[in-house]
Amino acid sequence: MAIGCQGVRYAHYRLSRRLLRSLSAARKELLFLTATHRALMVTLLTTVFCSVVFVSAARSNEIPIAVSGTPRATLQVGANASAQEVFAAEEIQTFIEQFTGAKLDIRTNRQQTETPTVIVLGTPESNPTIAQLQADTGFSLGEALGDEGYHIKTIEVGTEIVIVVTAHTERGVIYGAYGFIENCITALTGLTPVHPEVAVAKARALLVPFMDETSAPFYPVRAVLEIENPDWLARHRVNMSGGEGVWTGTGIEDGFGTAFKYVDTPAFEALQDEPIGQRRERIAILQERFDALKRRGIDAYLFMYVTGEPTEALIRQRPDVLGPTVAYGASRNEVSYRPFCWSKPEFHTLARELIQAIVRTYPGLGGFHLRSWGHETRACDCPDCGDRTEQGQAKLWQVYFTIINAARQIRPDFKFYISGYDSSWLKDAAGVYARQLPKGTLFSRKWGADGEPVVDAGVPIPQIRALGEMGHRFIILSHEVEEVMPLWMLESDLFVQGVRQLANNPEVIGLSGFTVQGATQGLGYLDRLVSARLNWDIELDHFQLLQNELIARYGREAGPNILNALRVNGWNMASYFSDYAGSLTIGGTYGSGSAGLATRLWNLIGQRAVEDTLAIPELEIAEVAVNRFTALLAPQQQAANEIRAASEIAEPFDAEATEDLRDAVHLMELWVLLFESRAKLVEAITLGYEPGTEETVRAKLTSAIEFSKSIQPHIKGIEEFVPLFGYSHRTIEAELLSTLNAEVAWLTSFDYETLQKHDEDFSPEETPFRIWDVHNYPNPLKRETTFTYQLSLDADETSITIYTTSGRAVNVLREVSGNEGYNEVMWDARDADGVLLANGVYFYRIRAVAGEQTAQTLGRLAVLR
Repeated sequence: MAIGCQGVRYAHYRLSRRLLRSLSAARKELLFLTATHRALMVTLLTTVFCSVVFVSAARSNEIPIAVSGTPRATLQVGANASAQEVFAAEEIQTFIEQFTGAKLDIRTNRQQTETPTVIVLGTPESNPTIAQLQADTGFSLGEALGDEGYHIKTIEVGTEIVIVVTAHTERGVIYGAYGFIENCITALTGLTPVHPEVAVAKARALLVPFMDETSAPFYPVRAVLEIENPDWLARHRVNMSGGEGVWTGTGIEDGFGTAFKYVDTPAFEALQDEPIGQRRERIAILQERFDALKRRGIDAYLFMYVTGEPTEALIRQRPDVLGPTVAYGASRNEVSYRPFCWSKPEFHTLARELIQAIVRTYPGLGGFHLRSWGHETRACDCPDCGDRTEQGQAKLWQVYFTIINAARQIRPDFKFYISGYDSSWLKDAAGVYARQLPKGTLFSRKWGADGEPVVDAGVPIPQIRALGEMGHRFIILSHEVEEVMPLWMLESDLFVQGVRQLANNPEVIGLSGFTVQGATQGLGYLDRLVSARLNWDIELDHFQLLQNELIARYGREAGPNILNALRVNGWNMASYFSDYAGSLTIGGTYGSGSAGLATRLWNLIGQRAVEDTLAIPELEIAEVAVNRFTALLAPQQQAANEIRAASEIAEPFDAEATEDLRDAVHLMELWVLLFESRAKLVEAITLGYEPGTEETVRAKLTSAIEFSKSIQPHIKGIEEFVPLFGYSHRTIEAELLSTLNAEVAWLTSFDYETLQKHDEDFSPEETPFRIWDVHNYPNPLKRETTFTYQLSLDADETSITIYTTSGRAVNVLREVSGNEGYNEVMWDARDADGVLLANGVYFYRIRAVAGEQTAQTLGRLAVLR
C-alpha cells in the first residue's frame, strides 16, 4: 500500500540570487566542487564557505543535481552491487542526462566523490554507506515497505548532501530510482503526479527539494500479457510479463507440443520442425530478452498451451506418446491431429525432459504461463484418458504436476501462472488440485464476460478468496482494447472505478493485481499509464496524472480540453457498447447481420450491420434506439468539437504528439458520423409505421448513406491503427473502406418500401419469409436449453448450427421444427460427438428454407456450469 510522502515538498524554489551575486567567481565554483566528507582536507575558508552555502541551500529546500550541462551530483552504488542496482543507477543517469545534458558519474562506495551531492543507491546489505548512514542518523526501513517498497531520504552530512534511495530488495531499489526520477520531473515542471517518461523540455538546471518519501505497491502483481519493451515495463513498475515466447492462440505454434523450438538439445533434434539456424536465433533472442527483463526486476513467464498439437516430426518419430488420430478442422493440416496421450508414462517422461531442458536453457526465465482452454488443449479420446470427463481432467492435472515438479527440480524458486483454471478443462470446484500447487501460484479471469468496457469486473469473488486463503494469487485480465479495434477509446474512468470497488470490498481476499490495459497506438496509451500506476497506488489521482501528461505534451491550455473530450467519448462509447443503442443485436436476432460480438468496428459497419439494424421487428425497439442515439449524439458531438478546438491551440511536444492528436480528432468525429448514420436508419424504421411517409423514409436512408460516406476520409486520415490479427496498416485501412463501400452500395439499392409496415397504400405481392422473436432459455445454460423462434411461412427445411466464437461449427441440429408461427427445439448442449460443451460463449444460426426464399438469424448463448 502506498504510504505517501513524509515532509517532501514539491514547490520549485530558486537559489538566493542575492547570495550568488555576492560571491566571487571562484567561490561560485567551490560551491559545486566540494569533496566528500571522507576527504575533507580543504582549507578552512573553503570549509566555512561550503557550510554557509549548504545551510542556505537547505533553508531554500533546493539541492543542485546539474547546472548548465555540468553534473553537480554523483551516483553511488555498493562495490558488490547487483545488476539490478547498477541498472537503477544507470536509469537515473540516463534521465538526468536527458533532462539537462549532464551525465552523472556512477561510482562505488569505495571510490571518492567530488560533487556536493551524492545519490546513494542500494540496500543496507549491498551498500555499506547506507548501513553507516542508518547507524549515524537513525533512519530505518519499515516493515511496511515489503519486498518492493522504497525509501528516499535526504541527509546532510557535514557539507555534503546525501540523497539515499534504498529498499529491502533490489527490485525496491529500482522502483526507488523511478520515484527519484519522478521527483526530478516534478521539480522541472511543477506537475505531480507524473511518470518517468513524461515529456520534459531540456533544462539548464535541475535542483530538487529535500525528500523524505516512502512508497510501496498496493498490489503485488502488476502484469502485462503482451510482448512489451522491458524499459517501459520497469519504468511503470510492472513486475510480470506473462505472455513471453510465441503466442498465436492456436495451440499449434504456442503449445507444449511444439515447445521443442525453445531448446537446442541433441535429444530433441529429431522432434523439431524447423531449421536449426532459425531455432538458435530464437533461443538467443529469448535468452537476451529474459536476461533484460530480470535485470529490470521483471519476472518473465513463458507461455504454453497444455498440451497443444505435437510437431509433425514428433508425430512421425514418437507415436508411442500419442493417442489415436482425431478430426479437428483448426489443426495444422485443417483435417486432423495426433493428440498426446496423458495416460502413457512415456509422454510424462518426455514432458519432464523437455521442461527441464527449457529451464536450463533460460536462467533468466521466471516461470511458466500454462493454459488449458478449448480445443487448444488437444484431448486424447482413448478410454484411459477420458477426454473432458472427471477422469480426463484428473489426467490433465497429472500433466500439470509433471511440468511443475520437473521445473522445480532444476529451480526450486520457479513460478507458475495457470489460466483457464476451473473453466474448461482444469475443473477444481473443491480446490483439491489448487492445494497441491506451489504457494504463490497465479490464477486469472477476464474482466467481465470478455473484457468489455464496464465498471463491474464481474469476477468470482468466492474463488478468489478460496485461492487466497491457500496462499495463492489471483489477477484480473483488464479491459481489452479489442472492444473497438482497430481503434481505441479511453477507459480509465471505468477501470479506476471498477478496481477501487474490488479494492474496498472486504470480501475480496487474495486479489493480487490487474494486467495493464489500453492500446499503445495514439492516445490509447493513456489507459496504460493509469492501469500500471493504479496497481501501485490505489489512491492515485488518475485524472491529474492524465491531465499532467497531456499538459506536458500539448500545453497548459490544450491539455485539459483534450482530456475532457477523451473522457466524454469514453463514457459515451461504453454506454453505446452496453446495448449498441438497440440498433445491433450482437448475435443477429433481428436479421442475418452482426455476426460475432459486434465490438469491433468491422461488426458495426458494413452490409450485415445495417441489414441487421433495418430488420428491427418492432416499433418499440426502434423507438428505444432512436432515443438512445439522440442521447449519445449530443455528448459525442461535444467531444468532437472540444478536441478539434483543442487541436487548434495545442503546442505538441514532438511529431508523435502531433500525429496522436490528429488521430484523436479523426476518431471523435468518426463516432459522431457513425451515430448519425445509425440514428437515421432507426428513425426511418419508426417512420415506416406511419402512413404516407415514403419520401421521408427515403430521405432518412439517403442521409444515412451520406453520413456513412463521410466516415471514409477519417479512416484514411488515421496515422496508426491498433493492430488486429497481424494485419498491416494498409490492409486495415483497405478492409475498412471496402466494408463502408459495401454498406453504402447495399443501402443505395435497398427497397425503402419494405419499411412501410402500416401504410395502407403499400401491399406486397407476397409474404416475405423471415425469422423473428428468436430466444433460447435458459441462457446461460447448464445442461440443456430450448430455442424458440417464429417463422412467417412453413419451411421446407430448418436447421440450427452451433459455433464457437472462432467460427468453428461444433454441432448441427437438422430437420428441426419449421412451422409457420411459433417453434421450439430442445438441445442438450453437446457437440456432434455427444460431448458436453465446455463453459464459454457460443453462437447459433437458425436457417430455414421455404421454396426459393431463405431466412437465417444468429444468436448468442453461454454455457456456465
